Amino acid sequence: MRNIKNAVTGAEKLEPPDTGFFNAGQKAQFWEIVIGCIAFLITGIILWIGAGTFGRVTVAISYVLHDIFALIMLGGIFIHIYLSTIGEPGTFQSMTRGAVSEAWAWTFHPAWYKQVTGRDPRQAHDEALRRMRSSAKNP
Repeated sequence: MRNIKNAVTGAEKLEPPDTGFFNAGQKAQFWEIVIGCIAFLITGIILWIGAGTFGRVTVAISYVLHDIFALIMLGGIFIHIYLSTIGEPGTFQSMTRGAVSEAWAWTFHPAWYKQVTGRDPRQAHDEALRRMRSSAKNP
């Protein structure tokens, strides 16, 4: 998350080296869902039982909070759909096949890549770039 500006602008193509099986965005999405579900449950119970028990002010605040959390979760869902389809190439195929390419693993989850393969993700990335550049020069 400290490097979010470079990740969003595209200045940094690889995740930080300590990114394991779950990256910061996935962890943020998890907590968004957990907190949102708790907020939905609490505000939903208040709205369901009503003003007779909780009072009109509490019900009015619950309507606002319920709607705010709905918008936050809806935004999270749209971001999740975008990133799992066209936002990060290879992600949709990993969901449908149940496997990821080596390039996808070192790009998005370098610590996990190193744990599984025993190879340095930056070194693997640099080797792939060298191979790509040399094949472009010698078709």
